[in-house]
Amino acid sequence: MPSSIAAVWPSPGRFALALSLGFALTLAAAWWGGSTLIEALLPLAHATLDWMDDRFNVRFLGVEHNWQDTVIRLRLGFSRGFVLGGQVLSADPRGSVWVSTPVGSLLQPLVIAPAMAAALPGRLPIRLIRAGLAVLLALAFLLIDLPLTLHAAAWDDLAYSLKVTDFSPLLAWYQFSLSGGRLGIGVLMGVVTWKLR
Repeated sequence: MPSSIAAVWPSPGRFALALSLGFALTLAAAWWGGSTLIEALLPLAHATLDWMDDRFNVRFLGVEHNWQDTVIRLRLGFSRGFVLGGQVLSADPRGSVWVSTPVGSLLQPLVIAPAMAAALPGRLPIRLIRAGLAVLLALAFLLIDLPLTLHAAAWDDLAYSLKVTDFSPLLAWYQFSLSGGRLGIGVLMGVVTWKLR
């Protein structure tokens, strides 16, 4: 290995220790303020959901705490009739779709990206700048991911109840995010900031 690379990259033990400390800090921050952050973003998510699809209207959107988890609960009503999978869904005011998603799942990039950015080799001031940049990237992603995930969860519930199996980019994204996609995006955001060295 060239000496210039060896001088920059720390030992695996030091990297693991820095990464563990970073995760401890970001997990503590998410546990302490994650729900508050999500609640602050809900009005924007509400407006985005109304703008995204005029077939639905938001009847309830909020954060609920229970003994097991903290989740975002969404209730969508049908504002007009539409066809899905060859079946007609009417704009019945009694009809609605309830979905929920864990707050912790949405916060994964915000936990992973700054911890990864701060653990990668570099001088301390550069590491802190990278961590701040990773936080901004993760927040920008969260602004998009929050309404998109809620909308996709509603469509997934409808598609499942009507046994619709057609391909949908929205549902493909939803399955990707549920199967570790957010974790990978968090790692990618952290690694992208390594260009600042």
